[in-house]
Amino acid sequence: TTNASAPLYDRWSEMMTRLQLWVEILEINDNGIYSAVEVQERNDIKTGGIYQLRQGLSRRILVRVLPVGAGGNIACKSIGSISIGNVHTQTRHQPALDSYQNEDLLKLRCAWSEALESVQSRIGEQLHSLTEKEMLTESEEEERGKLLEEWIRLLRERDAVLLPKENSGVPGARDTRPVPQGMESRIPTLFADVNDQLRQNPKHRIVIGERSNVSGQDPNQMIKLTTYYPPQVKHDQHRVCAISAWDSSTHETESLNCLTEPEQRVYLTLQVGVDVSLPYGMELEVVLRKRVCVRVYKKKSLRDSMRGFMQDIPKRCGVMYEIVTGIPAFSNFYHENLNKKNVDSDKKTLT
Repeated sequence: TTNASAPLYDRWSEMMTRLQLWVEILEINDNGIYSAVEVQERNDIKTGGIYQLRQGLSRRILVRVLPVGAGGNIACKSIGSISIGNVHTQTRHQPALDSYQNEDLLKLRCAWSEALESVQSRIGEQLHSLTEKEMLTESEEEERGKLLEEWIRLLRERDAVLLPKENSGVPGARDTRPVPQGMESRIPTLFADVNDQLRQNPKHRIVIGERSNVSGQDPNQMIKLTTYYPPQVKHDQHRVCAISAWDSSTHETESLNCLTEPEQRVYLTLQVGVDVSLPYGMELEVVLRKRVCVRVYKKKSLRDSMRGFMQDIPKRCGVMYEIVTGIPAFSNFYHENLNKKNVDSDKKTLT
């Protein structure tokens, strides 16, 4: 339950958690050990970089999910599933792809607007009943002033959510702060009104982001991978990790079996199901998606080999998600006023 008298950002922060999804692709090296492939950073790539895959090698995918900051109202428990698919090839001259989708953000803003309009409607009814009176008492004048202030405040909050300012902390607000190396710049939002879904179907397992596909994603083209948790991968209360074996030949596409041309960009969609829990013990699933860009090569050039010794080469890409589990409360004054009206109405009924 949110504190309705708190500032707008504080009320939204109680309903929000930011999760980072990091992805590494591992290949077996000459010593028989799986190690992370290099990621080539390019200005025309929005996924964090291009994974450099050597043709014909056995591969694995390592994913890590961790909350950012205080962790909000969600605790990660484990990674339940990993899927990959939707191979898409385009030229470097076409618009670059990333993991962003705004379907959930639009749903959230619609739910917020509907709830706000409901509150405004009730405040309007109270203002109308006061306006119809010829004479107002001192307490009624004070009440009318507070109602008008509340009406204006709600209008400002509506604009703050529908047209959020940069770095305001409101869902969908553009974040201009620097991001870690390999992290996508845009932050997609996932939304589900958990309490509302529980009221409708208490026994139903809630899945946040189940249908929040990235652009062009076809669920029928996703391949579910076998997931396991080797002991050498760190796994604690702050982050969860998992590894899946990935045979890229199962996608039956030349884009992954043949060498990548310099003008080509090969994308895939990675989908990760994360089991999480809320503070009051309820467990649910959050589905995260990460678009990845890969390049298949046969043998490193001397220049590329030397580059690996001369500098620290990135070996992972990530995306930040904003998880919103409900709509915050609007106004303590409104609820107190409504309760007072209900009590007065009950008294009149009894007399």
